[in-house]
Amino acid sequence: MRISATTPGFALWLSLLVACIGGGGCNGSIDTDHPRTDGISPGLPGGGSPLPDPNVGDDEMRAQDPELFDVATHYFPGTSAAGGKKRLFRLTRAQLDLTTQTLLPGSYTESVTTAMPRDPLQTNYEYSDNLSWNGANLTPYASWVSAIAQNVGSTKPETVAACASATDVACLEQGSDAFVTRAFRGVATPEQLDRFSSFFVTSAAARGVPEAVTDLVDVTLTSPGYVFRDEVLTDGSGALLPAQRLQNLTYTLADAPPEALALTTAAAPEAQLDAVLASTLARDKLIRFFVAWLEIREPADFGLAANIFPEWTEQVASAAVQDTKAFLARELGGPTPSLKSITQASDAFASPETAFLYGANVTTNATPIATAPMERLGIFTQPAVVASHSGPTTTRLIKRGVFFTRKVMCLPLGNPPPGIDTTIPETPNATERQRIETLTANQPCAGCHTFINPFGFMQQSFDPLGRFRTRDEAGLPIDPSISIDFLDEGPLSAQTGVDALRALTDTARFKQCFTRQLFRFYMGRDEAPTDDPLLRQMYFAFAKDDRQDILAALRTLAGSPTFSQRTEMP
Repeated sequence: MRISATTPGFALWLSLLVACIGGGGCNGSIDTDHPRTDGISPGLPGGGSPLPDPNVGDDEMRAQDPELFDVATHYFPGTSAAGGKKRLFRLTRAQLDLTTQTLLPGSYTESVTTAMPRDPLQTNYEYSDNLSWNGANLTPYASWVSAIAQNVGSTKPETVAACASATDVACLEQGSDAFVTRAFRGVATPEQLDRFSSFFVTSAAARGVPEAVTDLVDVTLTSPGYVFRDEVLTDGSGALLPAQRLQNLTYTLADAPPEALALTTAAAPEAQLDAVLASTLARDKLIRFFVAWLEIREPADFGLAANIFPEWTEQVASAAVQDTKAFLARELGGPTPSLKSITQASDAFASPETAFLYGANVTTNATPIATAPMERLGIFTQPAVVASHSGPTTTRLIKRGVFFTRKVMCLPLGNPPPGIDTTIPETPNATERQRIETLTANQPCAGCHTFINPFGFMQQSFDPLGRFRTRDEAGLPIDPSISIDFLDEGPLSAQTGVDALRALTDTARFKQCFTRQLFRFYMGRDEAPTDDPLLRQMYFAFAKDDRQDILAALRTLAGSPTFSQRTEMP
Protein backbone atom coordinates (compact mmCIF):
# COMPACT_ATOMS: atom_id res chain seq x y z
CA MET A 1 0.00 0.00 0.00
CA ARG A 2 1.21 3.50 -0.78
CA ILE A 3 2.32 5.46 2.27
CA SER A 4 1.03 9.01 2.35
CA ALA A 5 -0.39 11.57 4.73
CA THR A 6 -3.88 10.13 4.23
CA THR A 7 -2.91 6.50 4.72
CA PRO A 8 -4.20 4.96 8.00
CA GLY A 9 -0.69 3.73 8.83
CA PHE A 10 0.94 7.09 8.24
CA ALA A 11 1.33 7.91 11.94
CA LEU A 12 3.09 4.58 12.49
CA TRP A 13 5.38 5.22 9.51
CA LEU A 14 6.19 8.67 10.90
CA SER A 15 7.08 7.22 14.29
CA LEU A 16 9.34 4.65 12.64
CA LEU A 17 11.03 7.40 10.60
CA VAL A 18 11.74 9.42 13.74
CA ALA A 19 13.10 6.34 15.48
CA CYS A 20 15.22 5.49 12.46
CA ILE A 21 17.01 8.83 12.43
CA GLY A 22 17.63 9.11 16.13
CA GLY A 23 14.50 10.68 17.64
CA GLY A 24 14.85 13.62 19.95
CA GLY A 25 13.03 16.04 17.65
CA CYS A 26 14.50 14.49 14.51
CA ASN A 27 16.85 17.37 13.86
CA GLY A 28 19.49 15.44 12.02
CA SER A 29 21.77 14.71 14.97
CA ILE A 30 22.52 11.11 15.85
CA ASP A 31 24.08 9.12 18.66
CA THR A 32 27.60 8.18 17.68
CA ASP A 33 28.69 6.79 21.04
CA HIS A 34 27.65 3.21 20.23
CA PRO A 35 30.19 0.92 18.56
CA ARG A 36 29.66 0.08 14.91
CA THR A 37 29.19 -3.50 13.82
CA ASP A 38 29.77 -3.06 10.09
CA GLY A 39 33.55 -3.21 10.17
CA ILE A 40 33.94 0.51 9.36
CA SER A 41 36.00 2.58 11.74
CA PRO A 42 33.93 5.34 13.37
CA GLY A 43 36.84 7.73 13.12
CA LEU A 44 38.24 9.88 15.90
CA PRO A 45 38.33 9.51 18.78
CA GLY A 46 38.41 5.77 19.31
CA GLY A 47 39.98 4.73 16.03
CA GLY A 48 41.71 5.86 12.90
CA SER A 49 44.51 8.32 12.35
CA PRO A 50 44.71 11.90 13.66
CA LEU A 51 43.46 14.70 11.46
CA PRO A 52 45.98 16.31 9.13
CA ASP A 53 47.59 19.28 10.83
CA PRO A 54 45.46 22.24 9.69
CA ASN A 55 48.28 24.65 10.45
CA VAL A 56 50.77 23.24 7.95
CA GLY A 57 49.88 26.06 5.56
CA ASP A 58 50.81 28.80 8.03
CA ASP A 59 54.48 28.87 7.03
CA GLU A 60 53.57 29.04 3.35
CA MET A 61 51.08 31.87 3.92
CA ARG A 62 53.59 33.74 6.05
CA ALA A 63 56.20 33.43 3.32
CA GLN A 64 53.80 34.60 0.60
CA ASP A 65 52.49 37.66 2.44
CA PRO A 66 53.58 38.12 6.06
CA GLU A 67 51.44 41.22 6.59
CA LEU A 68 48.27 39.52 5.33
CA PHE A 69 49.09 36.41 7.37
CA ASP A 70 49.38 38.55 10.51
CA VAL A 71 45.95 40.05 9.80
CA ALA A 72 44.49 36.58 9.25
CA THR A 73 46.01 35.38 12.51
CA HIS A 74 44.67 38.43 14.33
CA TYR A 75 41.10 37.56 13.40
CA PHE A 76 41.48 33.77 13.48
CA PRO A 77 44.19 33.00 16.06
CA GLY A 78 43.26 29.42 17.04
CA THR A 79 45.59 26.52 16.26
CA SER A 80 43.51 23.54 17.40
CA ALA A 81 41.23 21.97 14.80
CA ALA A 82 38.65 19.22 14.58
CA GLY A 83 36.75 17.58 11.78
CA GLY A 84 33.03 18.06 11.46
CA LYS A 85 30.60 16.25 13.71
CA LYS A 86 29.06 13.06 12.41
CA ARG A 87 25.47 13.67 11.50
CA LEU A 88 22.51 12.91 9.31
CA PHE A 89 21.92 16.15 7.45
CA ARG A 90 18.36 16.67 6.23
CA LEU A 91 18.16 18.14 2.75
CA THR A 92 16.96 21.72 2.51
CA ARG A 93 13.93 22.59 0.41
CA ALA A 94 16.18 23.79 -2.42
CA GLN A 95 18.10 20.53 -2.27
CA LEU A 96 14.92 18.44 -2.23
CA ASP A 97 13.74 20.36 -5.31
CA LEU A 98 16.94 19.84 -7.31
CA THR A 99 17.29 16.21 -6.22
CA THR A 100 13.74 15.35 -7.25
CA GLN A 101 14.04 17.20 -10.56
CA THR A 102 17.20 15.23 -11.30
CA LEU A 103 15.70 11.89 -10.32
CA LEU A 104 12.31 12.33 -12.04
CA PRO A 105 12.70 15.17 -14.56
CA GLY A 106 9.63 14.29 -16.63
CA SER A 107 7.32 13.87 -13.66
CA TYR A 108 8.28 16.79 -11.44
CA THR A 109 5.09 18.79 -10.95
CA GLU A 110 5.74 21.78 -8.69
CA SER A 111 8.38 23.12 -6.33
CA VAL A 112 8.38 21.70 -2.84
CA THR A 113 8.55 25.30 -1.62
CA THR A 114 4.90 25.71 -2.60
CA ALA A 115 3.88 22.80 -0.38
CA MET A 116 6.39 22.63 2.45
CA PRO A 117 6.83 25.56 4.86
CA ARG A 118 10.22 27.20 5.22
CA ASP A 119 12.44 25.90 7.97
CA PRO A 120 13.37 28.26 10.81
CA LEU A 121 16.27 30.52 9.86
CA GLN A 122 19.24 31.46 12.00
CA THR A 123 20.88 34.78 11.08
CA ASN A 124 18.83 34.37 7.89
CA TYR A 125 20.62 31.13 7.03
CA GLU A 126 19.37 27.52 6.96
CA TYR A 127 21.35 25.99 9.80
CA SER A 128 21.54 22.20 9.90
CA ASP A 129 20.22 21.95 13.47
CA ASN A 130 17.02 23.69 12.38
CA LEU A 131 16.34 21.30 9.49
CA SER A 132 13.90 19.12 11.40
CA TRP A 133 10.95 16.95 10.53
CA ASN A 134 7.69 17.68 12.30
CA GLY A 135 3.98 17.48 11.63
CA ALA A 136 3.96 20.93 10.05
CA ASN A 137 6.40 20.07 7.27
CA LEU A 138 6.40 16.27 6.97
CA THR A 139 2.70 15.99 6.20
CA PRO A 140 2.78 18.48 3.29
CA TYR A 141 6.04 16.95 2.07
CA ALA A 142 4.45 13.50 2.01
CA SER A 143 1.48 14.88 0.09
CA TRP A 144 3.85 16.55 -2.40
CA VAL A 145 5.68 13.25 -2.91
CA SER A 146 2.37 11.39 -3.29
CA ALA A 147 1.34 13.67 -6.16
CA ILE A 148 4.67 13.08 -7.91
CA ALA A 149 4.44 9.33 -7.36
CA GLN A 150 0.94 9.16 -8.80
CA ASN A 151 2.09 11.16 -11.82
CA VAL A 152 4.98 8.74 -12.44
CA GLY A 153 2.83 5.63 -12.02
CA SER A 154 -0.02 6.84 -14.18
CA THR A 155 1.95 8.44 -17.03
CA LYS A 156 5.55 7.20 -17.11
CA PRO A 157 6.05 3.99 -15.07
CA GLU A 158 8.68 2.84 -17.58
CA THR A 159 11.03 5.60 -16.36
CA VAL A 160 11.35 3.63 -13.13
CA ALA A 161 10.87 0.04 -14.34
CA ALA A 162 10.29 -0.85 -18.00
CA CYS A 163 8.74 -4.21 -17.17
CA ALA A 164 5.89 -5.51 -19.32
CA SER A 165 4.75 -8.12 -16.81
CA ALA A 166 4.16 -8.12 -13.09
CA THR A 167 5.61 -11.65 -13.01
CA ASP A 168 8.98 -10.66 -14.51
CA VAL A 169 10.74 -10.68 -11.15
CA ALA A 170 14.23 -10.14 -12.55
CA CYS A 171 13.13 -7.01 -14.42
CA LEU A 172 11.30 -5.66 -11.37
CA GLU A 173 14.28 -6.24 -9.09
CA GLN A 174 16.66 -4.65 -11.58
CA GLY A 175 14.39 -1.60 -11.98
CA SER A 176 13.98 -1.17 -8.22
CA ASP A 177 17.70 -1.52 -7.56
CA ALA A 178 18.59 1.06 -10.22
CA PHE A 179 15.97 3.56 -9.05
CA VAL A 180 16.77 3.29 -5.34
CA THR A 181 20.52 3.45 -6.01
CA ARG A 182 20.01 6.72 -7.88
CA ALA A 183 17.62 8.07 -5.26
CA PHE A 184 20.07 7.26 -2.44
CA ARG A 185 22.92 8.81 -4.44
CA GLY A 186 24.94 5.58 -4.60
CA VAL A 187 25.03 4.81 -0.88
CA ALA A 188 22.23 2.22 -0.63
CA THR A 189 23.36 -0.98 1.08
CA PRO A 190 22.57 -4.45 -0.35
CA GLU A 191 20.15 -4.98 2.51
CA GLN A 192 18.27 -1.79 1.67
CA LEU A 193 18.12 -2.68 -2.01
CA ASP A 194 16.74 -6.12 -1.13
CA ARG A 195 14.00 -4.63 1.05
CA PHE A 196 12.89 -2.16 -1.62
CA SER A 197 12.97 -4.71 -4.43
CA SER A 198 11.01 -7.23 -2.33
CA PHE A 199 8.42 -4.55 -1.62
CA PHE A 200 8.24 -3.65 -5.32
CA VAL A 201 7.86 -7.24 -6.48
CA THR A 202 5.13 -7.92 -3.93
CA SER A 203 3.27 -4.72 -4.82
CA ALA A 204 3.47 -5.48 -8.56
CA ALA A 205 2.01 -8.96 -8.05
CA ALA A 206 -0.87 -7.55 -6.04
CA ARG A 207 -1.61 -4.29 -7.88
CA GLY A 208 0.15 -4.31 -11.24
CA VAL A 209 3.31 -2.58 -12.40
CA PRO A 210 2.00 1.01 -12.71
CA GLU A 211 0.57 1.01 -9.19
CA ALA A 212 3.69 -0.70 -7.87
CA VAL A 213 5.82 2.03 -9.46
CA THR A 214 3.66 4.62 -7.69
CA ASP A 215 4.21 2.79 -4.41
CA LEU A 216 7.97 2.49 -4.95
CA VAL A 217 8.42 6.17 -5.79
CA ASP A 218 6.30 7.19 -2.81
CA VAL A 219 8.15 5.01 -0.31
CA THR A 220 11.58 5.87 -1.70
CA LEU A 221 11.12 9.66 -1.70
CA THR A 222 9.81 9.61 1.87
CA SER A 223 12.57 7.37 3.20
CA PRO A 224 15.50 8.59 5.35
CA GLY A 225 17.95 7.48 2.66
CA TYR A 226 16.45 10.04 0.29
CA VAL A 227 15.72 13.02 2.52
CA PHE A 228 18.96 12.82 4.52
CA ARG A 229 22.63 12.94 3.66
CA ASP A 230 24.67 10.39 5.57
CA GLU A 231 27.79 11.88 7.16
CA VAL A 232 28.30 8.98 9.55
CA LEU A 233 30.26 6.33 7.66
CA THR A 234 34.00 7.04 7.54
CA ASP A 235 37.12 5.18 6.63
CA GLY A 236 39.89 4.27 9.04
CA SER A 237 41.28 7.80 9.09
CA GLY A 238 37.95 9.45 9.88
CA ALA A 239 37.42 10.66 6.31
CA LEU A 240 34.02 10.46 4.68
CA LEU A 241 33.61 7.59 2.27
CA PRO A 242 33.86 8.60 -1.41
CA ALA A 243 30.10 8.69 -2.06
CA GLN A 244 29.43 10.67 1.12
CA ARG A 245 32.23 13.10 0.34
CA LEU A 246 30.95 13.65 -3.19
CA GLN A 247 27.45 14.34 -1.88
CA ASN A 248 28.88 16.73 0.69
CA LEU A 249 30.71 18.55 -2.08
CA THR A 250 27.79 18.91 -4.50
CA TYR A 251 25.12 19.67 -1.93
CA THR A 252 27.28 22.11 0.04
CA LEU A 253 28.44 24.10 -2.98
CA ALA A 254 25.51 23.64 -5.39
CA ASP A 255 22.47 22.30 -3.44
CA ALA A 256 22.34 19.43 -5.93
CA PRO A 257 23.03 15.68 -6.04
CA PRO A 258 26.15 14.45 -7.86
CA GLU A 259 24.00 13.16 -10.73
CA ALA A 260 22.80 16.69 -11.53
CA LEU A 261 26.43 17.60 -12.22
CA ALA A 262 27.24 14.33 -14.00
CA LEU A 263 29.81 13.50 -11.31
CA THR A 264 30.83 10.11 -9.99
CA THR A 265 33.33 8.95 -7.41
CA ALA A 266 35.61 7.85 -10.25
CA ALA A 267 36.73 11.45 -10.81
CA ALA A 268 39.66 12.82 -8.83
CA PRO A 269 38.64 15.10 -5.92
CA GLU A 270 40.27 18.16 -7.48
CA ALA A 271 38.44 17.55 -10.76
CA GLN A 272 35.19 17.13 -8.85
CA LEU A 273 35.71 20.44 -7.09
CA ASP A 274 36.59 22.24 -10.32
CA ALA A 275 33.46 20.91 -12.02
CA VAL A 276 31.17 21.90 -9.15
CA LEU A 277 32.55 25.44 -8.77
CA ALA A 278 32.31 26.03 -12.53
CA SER A 279 28.70 24.88 -12.70
CA THR A 280 25.64 27.07 -13.09
CA LEU A 281 24.13 25.35 -10.05
CA ALA A 282 27.04 26.49 -7.87
CA ARG A 283 26.73 30.06 -9.12
CA ASP A 284 22.97 29.92 -8.45
CA LYS A 285 23.73 28.96 -4.86
CA LEU A 286 26.14 31.87 -4.60
CA ILE A 287 23.25 34.15 -5.55
CA ARG A 288 21.18 32.53 -2.80
CA PHE A 289 24.04 33.20 -0.39
CA PHE A 290 24.08 36.90 -1.21
CA VAL A 291 20.30 37.14 -0.89
CA ALA A 292 20.50 35.48 2.54
CA TRP A 293 23.56 37.45 3.70
CA LEU A 294 22.07 40.79 2.66
CA GLU A 295 18.68 39.73 4.07
CA ILE A 296 16.87 40.69 0.88
CA ARG A 297 13.17 40.15 1.46
CA GLU A 298 10.66 38.24 -0.60
CA PRO A 299 8.51 40.66 -2.66
CA ALA A 300 5.47 40.17 -0.44
CA ASP A 301 7.46 40.62 2.80
CA PHE A 302 8.91 44.13 2.56
CA GLY A 303 6.18 45.53 4.79
CA LEU A 304 6.36 49.14 3.59
CA ALA A 305 3.11 50.92 4.42
CA ALA A 306 0.97 51.26 1.30
CA ASN A 307 -0.69 54.45 2.56
CA ILE A 308 2.71 56.12 2.93
CA PHE A 309 4.43 54.60 -0.10
CA PRO A 310 1.70 53.69 -2.61
CA GLU A 311 4.29 53.59 -5.39
CA TRP A 312 5.99 50.59 -3.74
CA THR A 313 3.74 47.83 -5.04
CA GLU A 314 4.44 44.13 -4.95
CA GLN A 315 5.26 44.38 -8.67
CA VAL A 316 7.89 47.03 -7.93
CA ALA A 317 9.26 44.94 -5.06
CA SER A 318 9.45 41.87 -7.28
CA ALA A 319 11.22 43.79 -10.03
CA ALA A 320 13.69 45.29 -7.53
CA VAL A 321 14.60 41.84 -6.22
CA GLN A 322 14.95 40.46 -9.74
CA ASP A 323 17.14 43.42 -10.72
CA THR A 324 19.53 42.65 -7.89
CA LYS A 325 19.56 38.93 -8.73
CA ALA A 326 20.33 39.79 -12.37
CA PHE A 327 23.21 41.99 -11.20
CA LEU A 328 24.52 39.17 -9.00
CA ALA A 329 24.17 36.63 -11.82
CA ARG A 330 26.35 38.79 -14.02
CA GLU A 331 28.98 39.43 -11.37
CA LEU A 332 29.11 35.84 -10.12
CA GLY A 333 29.03 34.16 -13.51
CA GLY A 334 32.65 34.71 -14.48
CA PRO A 335 35.64 32.47 -13.82
CA THR A 336 36.92 34.49 -10.84
CA PRO A 337 34.09 36.52 -9.26
CA SER A 338 35.36 39.20 -6.90
CA LEU A 339 33.44 40.66 -3.99
CA LYS A 340 34.87 44.10 -4.72
CA SER A 341 33.19 44.14 -8.13
CA ILE A 342 29.90 43.63 -6.31
CA THR A 343 30.32 46.06 -3.42
CA GLN A 344 32.01 48.81 -5.45
CA ALA A 345 30.19 48.50 -8.78
CA SER A 346 29.47 51.70 -10.68
CA ASP A 347 26.32 50.32 -12.28
CA ALA A 348 23.14 48.46 -11.37
CA PHE A 349 20.21 46.78 -13.10
CA ALA A 350 16.83 48.45 -13.50
CA SER A 351 13.47 47.52 -15.03
CA PRO A 352 10.52 49.61 -16.18
CA GLU A 353 8.90 49.12 -12.76
CA THR A 354 12.03 50.25 -10.85
CA ALA A 355 13.40 52.94 -13.17
CA PHE A 356 11.78 55.69 -11.08
CA LEU A 357 13.89 54.63 -8.09
CA TYR A 358 17.01 55.56 -10.04
CA GLY A 359 15.54 58.47 -11.99
CA ALA A 360 16.32 56.49 -15.13
CA ASN A 361 14.50 55.77 -18.39
CA VAL A 362 14.32 51.99 -18.85
CA THR A 363 12.06 50.07 -21.22
CA THR A 364 13.24 46.45 -20.79
CA ASN A 365 13.64 44.22 -17.74
CA ALA A 366 16.95 43.93 -15.90
CA THR A 367 18.77 46.56 -17.96
CA PRO A 368 22.28 47.62 -16.87
CA ILE A 369 22.42 51.33 -16.07
CA ALA A 370 25.26 53.56 -14.92
CA THR A 371 24.71 54.95 -11.44
CA ALA A 372 25.61 58.46 -10.35
CA PRO A 373 29.10 58.15 -8.83
CA MET A 374 28.34 60.59 -6.00
CA GLU A 375 25.08 58.82 -5.12
CA ARG A 376 25.51 55.06 -5.33
CA LEU A 377 28.24 52.45 -4.99
CA GLY A 378 27.64 48.75 -5.38
CA ILE A 379 25.06 46.38 -4.08
CA PHE A 380 24.54 48.01 -0.68
CA THR A 381 22.91 50.98 -2.44
CA GLN A 382 20.51 48.97 -4.60
CA PRO A 383 16.81 49.47 -3.75
CA ALA A 384 16.12 45.79 -2.98
CA VAL A 385 18.83 45.87 -0.30
CA VAL A 386 18.02 49.31 1.09
CA ALA A 387 14.25 48.72 1.24
CA SER A 388 14.75 45.34 2.93
CA HIS A 389 16.03 47.22 5.98
CA SER A 390 13.50 50.06 5.94
CA GLY A 391 9.92 50.52 6.98
CA PRO A 392 7.18 50.33 7.50
CA THR A 393 6.92 54.14 7.50
CA THR A 394 10.50 55.44 7.89
CA THR A 395 14.07 54.73 6.88
CA ARG A 396 14.72 53.05 10.25
CA LEU A 397 18.35 54.10 10.38
CA ILE A 398 18.97 52.08 13.54
CA LYS A 399 17.74 48.91 11.86
CA ARG A 400 20.00 49.59 8.90
CA GLY A 401 22.89 50.18 11.26
CA VAL A 402 22.25 46.99 13.23
CA PHE A 403 22.24 44.95 10.03
CA PHE A 404 25.53 46.46 8.90
CA THR A 405 27.11 46.03 12.33
CA ARG A 406 26.17 42.37 12.70
CA LYS A 407 26.12 40.94 9.20
CA VAL A 408 28.55 43.11 7.24
CA MET A 409 31.24 43.96 9.80
CA CYS A 410 30.73 41.19 12.40
CA LEU A 411 31.17 43.60 15.30
CA PRO A 412 30.05 42.46 18.76
CA LEU A 413 26.58 43.66 19.54
CA GLY A 414 24.19 42.73 22.32
CA ASN A 415 20.47 43.30 22.71
CA PRO A 416 19.00 46.46 24.29
CA PRO A 417 18.91 46.24 28.10
CA PRO A 418 15.53 45.17 29.54
CA GLY A 419 13.14 48.03 30.14
CA ILE A 420 14.89 50.48 27.81
CA ASP A 421 12.48 52.61 25.79
CA THR A 422 13.70 52.33 22.20
CA THR A 423 11.07 54.69 20.78
CA ILE A 424 12.66 57.54 18.85
CA PRO A 425 11.02 60.76 20.11
CA GLU A 426 9.23 63.06 17.70
CA THR A 427 11.23 66.30 17.84
CA PRO A 428 10.13 69.25 15.69
CA ASN A 429 12.67 70.55 13.17
CA ALA A 430 15.08 67.68 13.90
CA THR A 431 16.25 65.07 11.41
CA GLU A 432 16.08 61.35 12.16
CA ARG A 433 19.83 61.43 12.70
CA GLN A 434 19.60 64.23 15.24
CA ARG A 435 16.81 62.48 17.14
CA ILE A 436 18.78 59.21 17.24
CA GLU A 437 21.91 61.00 18.42
CA THR A 438 19.97 62.60 21.27
CA LEU A 439 18.34 59.31 22.26
CA THR A 440 21.54 57.21 22.24
CA ALA A 441 24.15 59.67 23.49
CA ASN A 442 24.25 58.36 27.06
CA GLN A 443 24.77 55.02 28.74
CA PRO A 444 23.64 52.27 28.57
CA CYS A 445 22.82 52.98 24.91
CA ALA A 446 26.06 54.65 23.89
CA GLY A 447 28.16 51.47 24.01
CA CYS A 448 26.38 49.65 21.20
CA HIS A 449 25.30 52.74 19.29
CA THR A 450 28.92 53.79 18.88
CA PHE A 451 28.97 51.01 16.29
CA ILE A 452 25.36 51.09 15.09
CA ASN A 453 24.78 54.78 14.46
CA PRO A 454 27.54 55.52 11.91
CA PHE A 455 26.46 52.59 9.73
CA GLY A 456 22.90 53.84 9.80
CA PHE A 457 23.79 57.48 9.25
CA MET A 458 25.90 56.77 6.16
CA GLN A 459 22.79 55.21 4.56
CA GLN A 460 20.33 58.03 5.26
CA SER A 461 20.85 59.48 1.79
CA PHE A 462 18.36 56.81 0.71
CA ASP A 463 14.69 57.03 1.51
CA PRO A 464 12.77 53.90 2.59
CA LEU A 465 12.40 52.78 -1.04
CA GLY A 466 16.09 53.23 -1.87
CA ARG A 467 15.76 56.53 -3.75
CA PHE A 468 18.68 58.90 -3.39
CA ARG A 469 17.88 62.17 -1.65
CA THR A 470 19.60 65.20 -0.15
CA ARG A 471 16.69 66.24 2.08
CA ASP A 472 14.43 64.18 4.30
CA GLU A 473 10.62 64.01 4.35
CA ALA A 474 10.43 67.28 6.31
CA GLY A 475 12.72 69.07 3.87
CA LEU A 476 15.66 69.10 6.29
CA PRO A 477 19.14 68.54 4.86
CA ILE A 478 20.61 65.03 5.03
CA ASP A 479 23.97 64.58 6.78
CA PRO A 480 25.49 61.17 5.85
CA SER A 481 28.97 61.95 7.21
CA ILE A 482 30.56 59.54 9.68
CA SER A 483 33.65 59.40 11.83
CA ILE A 484 34.65 56.12 13.51
CA ASP A 485 37.71 54.92 15.38
CA PHE A 486 37.09 51.20 15.96
CA LEU A 487 38.70 49.77 12.82
CA ASP A 488 42.12 48.14 12.81
CA GLU A 489 43.26 50.47 10.02
CA GLY A 490 42.72 53.47 12.33
CA PRO A 491 40.20 56.33 12.36
CA LEU A 492 37.92 56.69 9.35
CA SER A 493 36.06 59.82 8.32
CA ALA A 494 33.80 60.14 5.29
CA GLN A 495 31.50 62.92 4.16
CA THR A 496 29.25 60.83 1.90
CA GLY A 497 27.77 57.38 1.98
CA VAL A 498 29.67 56.47 -1.17
CA ASP A 499 33.00 57.42 0.40
CA ALA A 500 32.11 55.51 3.56
CA LEU A 501 31.13 52.35 1.66
CA ARG A 502 34.25 52.44 -0.48
CA ALA A 503 36.48 52.73 2.57
CA LEU A 504 34.60 50.17 4.69
CA THR A 505 34.49 47.47 2.02
CA ASP A 506 38.27 47.74 1.71
CA THR A 507 38.88 47.08 5.43
CA ALA A 508 40.19 43.87 6.94
CA ARG A 509 37.20 43.69 9.27
CA PHE A 510 34.80 43.67 6.34
CA LYS A 511 36.79 40.97 4.55
CA GLN A 512 37.05 38.73 7.61
CA CYS A 513 33.32 39.15 8.23
CA PHE A 514 32.56 38.07 4.68
CA THR A 515 34.74 35.00 5.22
CA ARG A 516 32.73 34.14 8.33
CA GLN A 517 29.45 34.63 6.53
CA LEU A 518 30.53 32.28 3.72
CA PHE A 519 31.50 29.66 6.28
CA ARG A 520 28.22 29.95 8.19
CA PHE A 521 26.02 29.76 5.11
CA TYR A 522 27.82 26.88 3.41
CA MET A 523 28.55 24.84 6.53
CA GLY A 524 25.09 25.42 8.03
CA ARG A 525 26.40 26.42 11.46
CA ASP A 526 28.31 29.09 13.35
CA GLU A 527 32.07 28.86 13.46
CA ALA A 528 33.78 27.42 16.54
CA PRO A 529 37.29 28.12 17.90
CA THR A 530 38.46 24.88 16.27
CA ASP A 531 37.52 26.35 12.88
CA ASP A 532 40.11 29.15 13.17
CA PRO A 533 42.84 27.35 11.17
CA LEU A 534 40.41 26.85 8.27
CA LEU A 535 39.00 30.38 8.50
CA ARG A 536 42.55 31.75 8.55
CA GLN A 537 43.27 29.94 5.29
CA MET A 538 39.93 30.98 3.75
CA TYR A 539 40.57 34.62 4.63
CA PHE A 540 44.11 34.51 3.23
CA ALA A 541 42.94 32.92 -0.04
CA PHE A 542 40.09 35.42 -0.35
CA ALA A 543 42.04 38.58 0.49
CA LYS A 544 45.41 37.82 -1.12
CA ASP A 545 46.54 40.64 -3.42
CA ASP A 546 43.19 42.29 -2.57
CA ARG A 547 41.49 40.07 -5.14
CA GLN A 548 38.53 39.36 -2.83
CA ASP A 549 38.31 36.05 -4.68
CA ILE A 550 35.07 34.35 -3.61
CA LEU A 551 35.79 31.01 -5.28
CA ALA A 552 39.25 30.85 -3.71
CA ALA A 553 37.62 30.97 -0.28
CA LEU A 554 35.11 28.25 -1.21
CA ARG A 555 37.86 26.11 -2.75
CA THR A 556 39.81 26.34 0.50
CA LEU A 557 36.72 25.38 2.48
CA ALA A 558 35.92 22.34 0.33
CA GLY A 559 39.53 21.12 0.44
CA SER A 560 39.83 21.24 4.20
CA PRO A 561 39.80 18.43 6.81
CA THR A 562 36.81 20.16 8.42
CA PHE A 563 34.90 19.54 5.21
CA SER A 564 35.87 15.92 4.59
CA GLN A 565 36.70 14.53 8.05
CA ARG A 566 34.18 13.51 10.73
CA THR A 567 34.98 13.03 14.41
CA GLU A 568 32.93 12.18 17.48
CA MET A 569 33.32 15.68 18.89
CA PRO A 570 30.02 17.51 19.56
